[in-house]
Amino acid sequence: MKRTLSLIWKEFIYGGHLQCLGVLGIVYVSSFLLDIKISWEILLLAYLIFYPIYINDRLRWIELDESTNLERTKHLKGYLPLAPKIISFSVLALAVLLIYIGNLKLAVFSFALLLLGFLYPFYFKNLTKKIVAFKNFYVAAFFTIITLLPIIYHPQPMATSSIILLTSLMLLIFSKTVLMQIFLDCKDIDNDKSLGLLTIPALIGKEKTLAFLKIGSAFVTILILFISIFFIRDFPLQMLMLFLVVPFNFYSYNLARKQNYFGYILASGEFLLWPILILMAEITMTIT
Repeated sequence: MKRTLSLIWKEFIYGGHLQCLGVLGIVYVSSFLLDIKISWEILLLAYLIFYPIYINDRLRWIELDESTNLERTKHLKGYLPLAPKIISFSVLALAVLLIYIGNLKLAVFSFALLLLGFLYPFYFKNLTKKIVAFKNFYVAAFFTIITLLPIIYHPQPMATSSIILLTSLMLLIFSKTVLMQIFLDCKDIDNDKSLGLLTIPALIGKEKTLAFLKIGSAFVTILILFISIFFIRDFPLQMLMLFLVVPFNFYSYNLARKQNYFGYILASGEFLLWPILILMAEITMTIT
């Protein structure tokens, strides 16, 4: 029993499921801000877009990751022969779901994201050899575009306030994802240097990167939320709970400074924390 639970936990952490749930968190927050009813179809769709991309990327670099992510590498190698079938089944499940939903624009959008995600480890990641932190910005753009999924799934007229809210959310997600990806690069400094990738940690070192991230995380979160409160009428007060993400980030950074890998795991699940905080605020406001 203990071994089974350990295997499930490792699959959840190392198999990309935590990151996929983070994508669902983004979709939930976007739906919440735009007052679009969330449904199982849109959540499953977001999961099925991201999961094969994650598995493809991790298995593409599995040998290089062994030196810095030994536990994850050992776990993924356990089903490496099944990888093509897992990816194919996920893509097939995505196609079946899109046929069930019956939205052509959504299908084009979903498979365009899937294609861009599959191309990342083969082409776009290597552009970081020429452009500083390019892969961080590429991944951030991918996460940001996911916010449009609820709109394409359930198209409806948008008021000016909703457009401003969405823009604010996209800016926050883009900024936070860039910072998250820079942080995750801290564990891959040696590999990135050997590959010639111009990541921030590889250029300035881990300690300076962590110091930069602390300032950046606090500045970006506070600035964007305060600007949103000032400019947007009827700004959802539940979003103020996202201020709590800053100490969460600091805790992750401190763990990484102490060579604790769990800090990186926590950071990769940040977007899953967002809907949890918003739901906590909703419950509190309902009770009071």
